[in-house]
Formats: sequence, C-alpha cells, structure tokens
Amino acid sequence: MNNTPELLSPAGDLDKMRFGIAYGADAVYMAGTRFGMRAAATNFDDNALREGIAYAHAQCVTIHNHHQ
Repeated sequence: MNNTPELLSPAGDLDKMRFGIAYGADAVYMAGTRFGMRAAATNFDDNALREGIAYAHAQCVTIHNHHQ
C-alpha cells in the first residue's frame, strides 16, 4: 500500500496545467467547458482537453477530469 500523498493541482486551462506540472504536481484536475467545480474558470474545450491529457501523460502525470 502506497501512503505517499498525491499533489493534485487544479488546471483551469493549458497554461495553468503546465505550470502545475512544472512545479511538481503528481496529478491535475481539469474540467470541460460544460462542467467544472470552480466558478469563472475557463476550463478546457474538446481540443484543449485532448492536448492537455497528452501533455500530462507525456510527463507521467495523472489526470482527474470531468467532461460532458
């Protein structure tokens, strides 16, 4: 059992996601344009969501998302 905490960074857009990863996030939370938990967040359209997921996976970072 792994008891190491995961550093989860919210990512309102691609730039914020890249900054979170650059500063050590183990995982990022990203939402699509039709759903998100943060008011006034830009969030990811379909293309940005695909690009963000590919970038995070290339950095070995876990993705948590909700996209509708």
